[in-house]
Amino acid sequence: MTVQRRVILDELVRRKDHPTADQIYDSVRDRLPEISRTTVYRVLDTFVKVGAIQKVLHPGAVARFDPIRERHHHLICERCGELFDLRAEAVPDVALPTLADGFLIEDYTINFSGICSGCRTC
Repeated sequence: MTVQRRVILDELVRRKDHPTADQIYDSVRDRLPEISRTTVYRVLDTFVKVGAIQKVLHPGAVARFDPIRERHHHLICERCGELFDLRAEAVPDVALPTLADGFLIEDYTINFSGICSGCRTC
């Protein structure tokens, strides 16, 4: 594990939000002033490929990263764009078909969209 990987992983685990790659880059530059944005993107992609973190995608928004590897779902606020974790137990299990039109399904996550409590009070 390189110094850059350790610092990026520590930053991800420390945070309680779902940061973008640019937010991670901005956060780690204080500790690693020589780090490049490209390095941060490359390290995050590597972590996703090896299963250390998850990439959270939803239409119309930039990718965010999540260090929680256990199955869980996300609540996405349509106004502010914040992502919130929703434990898998809150959603009944979904029966996965083994094959769907020739596509082998291996896992799933569910994103719920709506308005968060902070935006509802504004």
